[in-house]
Amino acid sequence: MQRCDPTMPLSILVFIQSHYPYALLWQEGPLLFIYPHNHMPRSITSYAEAMGNLVLQAIHRVVEIAGRRPQSCILPLESVVIQEWAKETWQWSHIIITLDISVDNHYPNHPFIRFCDTVPLHYFKRVYSNPIPKAPIAFIDGAKGGTGVAILQGQVHHAVTASPSPQHAELAVVAKLLNMVEGPLNIVSDSLYVVNAVKRLGSPSLISKSSTVFPYFELVQHTLFRRSDPIFITHIRAHTSLPGPLTVGNALADQHSRFLLACTAMEQATEYHKLWHVNSKTLSMRFNIPIRKAKSIVQNCEKCVIHQPVTMPTGANPRGLYPCHIWQMDVTHIPAFGKLSCVHVTVDTYSGVVMATATAKESTSHVMQHMLQCFASWGIPNIIKTDNGPAYTSKAFAEFLATFHISHLTGIPYNPTGQAVVERTNLYLKNFVLKQKGGIGALSCSPKDILNLALLTINFLNKKADGLTPAECHVILEQTPNSNKPHEPTEAQPHIRKMIMWKDPQDNKWKGPYPLIRRVRGAVCFLPQEEKNPIWTPERQTRTIEWQDDRDPTPTNKDATVTDDGQAG
Repeated sequence: MQRCDPTMPLSILVFIQSHYPYALLWQEGPLLFIYPHNHMPRSITSYAEAMGNLVLQAIHRVVEIAGRRPQSCILPLESVVIQEWAKETWQWSHIIITLDISVDNHYPNHPFIRFCDTVPLHYFKRVYSNPIPKAPIAFIDGAKGGTGVAILQGQVHHAVTASPSPQHAELAVVAKLLNMVEGPLNIVSDSLYVVNAVKRLGSPSLISKSSTVFPYFELVQHTLFRRSDPIFITHIRAHTSLPGPLTVGNALADQHSRFLLACTAMEQATEYHKLWHVNSKTLSMRFNIPIRKAKSIVQNCEKCVIHQPVTMPTGANPRGLYPCHIWQMDVTHIPAFGKLSCVHVTVDTYSGVVMATATAKESTSHVMQHMLQCFASWGIPNIIKTDNGPAYTSKAFAEFLATFHISHLTGIPYNPTGQAVVERTNLYLKNFVLKQKGGIGALSCSPKDILNLALLTINFLNKKADGLTPAECHVILEQTPNSNKPHEPTEAQPHIRKMIMWKDPQDNKWKGPYPLIRRVRGAVCFLPQEEKNPIWTPERQTRTIEWQDDRDPTPTNKDATVTDDGQAG
């Protein structure tokens, strides 16, 4: 500021470059360039507010440097526009009335000014407030998943965005429509957000670059500024039964957007399944497609059809009642792994989390190494159940479990049904290794990589019947809405508990009711009052009833009493 003369007046010159204004502090020559803030307070800021904030920022900067206010402010606008801005925005009212700064549009005659003032300004109304006669009508709509549709004169135009927002998809459709159609155009949309945004973008305005919608706003703004013909956009209520051609056109656009979403979701689900080979429940929840179509994707997969396990009758193998309660462990063999063909497998019987380690032997030292990796990843269990193999019955393994205060159970010799959960997991893990043969991208160089990819899919991608992955079920301690934990009573809904009537196979009599602790596929767990430990039994030997939470429980439905033949009375 050594070039600044304190005896001469200062002026603020405002220029516009690529739709963005900047200011120049002037005193017989350029002194300081002043640029607006990079982050706007809103997604779309009008030119009146943006230029007013810029001038106030420049005035504040002049006061800091020179200790006085500038005498004038020069803009490339007519005085009529400034007067209208003073009526609409507080910034220009404050500049003209309170600060008493004169506003002019005559720049000094200087070569530097002519260099800066090279951007031509063309202000004309691009978005009309009334319908344009004899102009075609386009109906646009967007759906969740990033699919947008425009219907113009019987033709359907699509746009798919990476963002799942329907508003982003509609903005992309608007930009595509404006680029494609020449001449005046009427647009009808059921999104008030999109309609108001296009109206504001039709006039000079600034867009916040930090907003997630910035690329779509910028695309629409550029297409509007390149057009020489006006448009009209209006809002219509969605899903209304009112008669008329506008309602019919909007409903047609809505149907096409949903159809495109379904087609796109099916393609994405198919590609996702080809990569990870997840189950149908995961595909249905992740891509929002019907379970029937998700099952068809799995059935049409060449690898999954070959390795589809045979349906077996459900049993009542005891499981854990909370994470890290009961683990089952076994050793399986995958010959394709070469020297690391011995795979130690552990499964949490509550959450279904699978842990596996590929080793060269089945010795006790390798078992303990595998157990330490499991403890570091998922915690220390209370009970571990294994078979009677030499690695599990050794003295060193017993001392290892005693160090961590873990109880050890073994099954009946030569009877693998006692470890049915982990035996089933062995087949489950092998099928994933075979289905993902070749690896994911470059991750196929070693057996450990292949095994880790299979574990990633099982624990973190595949969803169970309750909509949770095994990892989520293992970590989340709170009961989910699909669980069997009774909900807290409210004033409108009394407290209702689920109870179990159990048919004892020893005397063939129905006993109960007993409180239901946990339900899994084909089996239930309940706790009789005369027993210390809960009992697991096949679901076919039980009947579920509901009780009100009274002092003397009273059945709430006809299933409260059960006859000897198993029929509800």
